[in-house]
Amino acid sequence: LGPVYGVRLHEDFTRWTDFIDAFSLDVLGLTYPDVCIGSMPDRLLLAALWPILSIMIGGAALACCALAEWLLSGRADALRRDLVRLTLRRLLYWAILVAYL
Repeated sequence: LGPVYGVRLHEDFTRWTDFIDAFSLDVLGLTYPDVCIGSMPDRLLLAALWPILSIMIGGAALACCALAEWLLSGRADALRRDLVRLTLRRLLYWAILVAYL
């Protein structure tokens, strides 16, 4: 409650949640200090867009990997269908992982 609302609760109320403070889900806060990013609108925009960009870059990497595997293999038709399904499945796992970070 403190960082969001500026409220300080008594220790008796927050003692059982101290272990949650060890797990920070703020990826930007772990990599860059807030003052390095800029104003609050810039930080909010960056915090909102980094998961989308990460999913797109991961999807492009998975697609390039599947394309290279398809081009380097001798079996074109059967492998293509399997690679499309496998790539889409991997992309879904990647998107879910990034969305929950």
